[in-house]
Amino acid sequence: MGLSRVWSTTDKDGPTSHINEKGIGWIIGAIFIIGETAGGGMIALSYALTSMGLIPGLILLILCSVFSLYTALELCWTWKIMQNRWPEYRDHCRKPYGEMAYRTIGRKMRSFIAFMICITQIGFATVLVLLAAKNLSILLHFFFHLDINQCYLILIVGLAVWPATMLPSPMHFWQAALFSAGSSTLAVILVVVGLAHDAPVCSQDAPHDEPNLMKAFMAFGTFVFAFGGHATLPTIQHDMKKPAHFVHSVVLAIIFCTILYLCIAVGGYFVYGSTVGEAIIPSLQIKWIQQTVNLMIAVHVITTIVIVMSPPIQQVEALLKVPHRFGVKRFLVRSVLFWFVIFIGLTIPHFGPVLDLIGASTMVLMTLILPPIFYLSIRTQEVIWLEGNEKSDEAEPIHERATLKEILRITPKAILALNAAVLIFGIIGGTLSTITSIIRLADSDMAAPCYWQYFTKGLPFSGDNIGSVSCCGTFRNLTVSGQDPIGYCSNPDF
Repeated sequence: MGLSRVWSTTDKDGPTSHINEKGIGWIIGAIFIIGETAGGGMIALSYALTSMGLIPGLILLILCSVFSLYTALELCWTWKIMQNRWPEYRDHCRKPYGEMAYRTIGRKMRSFIAFMICITQIGFATVLVLLAAKNLSILLHFFFHLDINQCYLILIVGLAVWPATMLPSPMHFWQAALFSAGSSTLAVILVVVGLAHDAPVCSQDAPHDEPNLMKAFMAFGTFVFAFGGHATLPTIQHDMKKPAHFVHSVVLAIIFCTILYLCIAVGGYFVYGSTVGEAIIPSLQIKWIQQTVNLMIAVHVITTIVIVMSPPIQQVEALLKVPHRFGVKRFLVRSVLFWFVIFIGLTIPHFGPVLDLIGASTMVLMTLILPPIFYLSIRTQEVIWLEGNEKSDEAEPIHERATLKEILRITPKAILALNAAVLIFGIIGGTLSTITSIIRLADSDMAAPCYWQYFTKGLPFSGDNIGSVSCCGTFRNLTVSGQDPIGYCSNPDF
């Protein structure tokens, strides 16, 4: 992209720390991570915690946080090693995650990763589009009494976001990340205020169902989805002024997100119990807070779509050799990819099961399984290369992939043990939760595709209770301010 780049041999961050004069700083990098991560999965955490039970759910949430932080750091370290060893990665790279796969495993894995990134991020973007459309339908009905079907709103969201997908890379739309992170943070603050308001009444009768094994496995997918932005991390890191400083971004962002998640998950568990639905928002009984949170989540997901779409766009453009400058090829490629996401949303207009399935399958792979494999391999390569080139600093790095035997011999036992724990956690949890998510997706009463509805029965507004409250209590009819539950509660059980 013609960016001015300087390599320093005296930087404290390493022997050849990369400096991109036009890149973003580590604070903005952290905002990008928060903006991408905290949002769609956040509002489902109370339901996930209730499904598992308090103690098992908290243990799982903390494990997902710790392991996701560690694997994110492994991606940072892997990319830093690669930039130090191979000069071509110091310039613009459209697919850093795929290049990690190539340097550690081989060409076939790079192709596989390109496919998986596209599937993961397109699925992620689809969830965000559906969530944005749902929130917009609620907001329009509540504030303006406009009954617009969610299917039409999926198209409206698409038209609104489409132009922003033409921006070159994350560093060119850092303002979107700022809006995204700010809106999700404000949403959490308002949710906590709403929880505090409802707690004196609702916490007195917060029912808790017996933990359900299938729901517990699906909760794993929800938790991973909440932390699963790893496919985008290398792209953000590459666009930083000092990619080595991305470690600070990762630590700050994931700790911040974990605090937000704990506030919502634990608060919802104690205040609403099993009456909380897939999203905590309808349970909030101060309507202006409920609708403001809806607005903030809508702003968050709309801006996050742009960030999430960047990795698959970069992958496809690299494959098709699309020029870096804006032109007809870029417009066509990005338009086709983005409207493919909209088409998927129109085909499966219900975000809950899709969120669980994406979190349990592709996000587990990209977040918990592949980063340890990449890091252990590249770390071993680095040790072997340094040992063989101690007296020849200018020697061309020999690209010999590490064998399993070499990894086990060279890697310290503590690092091996930690990575083994992450891999076991990811493989077992991901397999079980993927199976249960597929079962749920097959068994759930899914809405027909929007285009099928349009040609068979039209698209009337289908939300008679939209804007109403999911009241708390065993019978879902407790109102905090003493309102008559009839006409106020969405599903009272008398």
